[in-house]
Amino acid sequence: MRLKHLGIIFLSIYSAFGFAEIDCAEDYSYDKNSKSCVKFLTSDSDRKKGLMFKKELKPNHQLHFLWKDEQLRCMWMKNTSIPIDILFIDQDMKLVLEKGIPYSKERICHEAIIVVEANRGELSKKFGLNYQ
Repeated sequence: MRLKHLGIIFLSIYSAFGFAEIDCAEDYSYDKNSKSCVKFLTSDSDRKKGLMFKKELKPNHQLHFLWKDEQLRCMWMKNTSIPIDILFIDQDMKLVLEKGIPYSKERICHEAIIVVEANRGELSKKFGLNYQ
């Protein structure tokens, strides 16, 4: 019985310090570098859908929109009900963080080769960034 309690304590400490992997949702894979569950979107059809019509995004889950070249990339929240962080990353690794407002029709545009979406506050906390 005592070993069982010690095991539970060890697992709690192990998880609290980020040593344990997260239980990722379907279509997401664990990324050790970001310590998050990531879904990579590389096709136009996948990038167009993004989080549209999704009711939730589990904590520590991210969408990574990937392109082969840097261009002005525009995101919008028209059919997205989840408040999110939207991180634009250009080829020089410049980071620009924006707030995604649920159901907003406003286009959010920045030069980027990668765009990352996560639950509101997760990326600002992780990277210590302020919103534009």
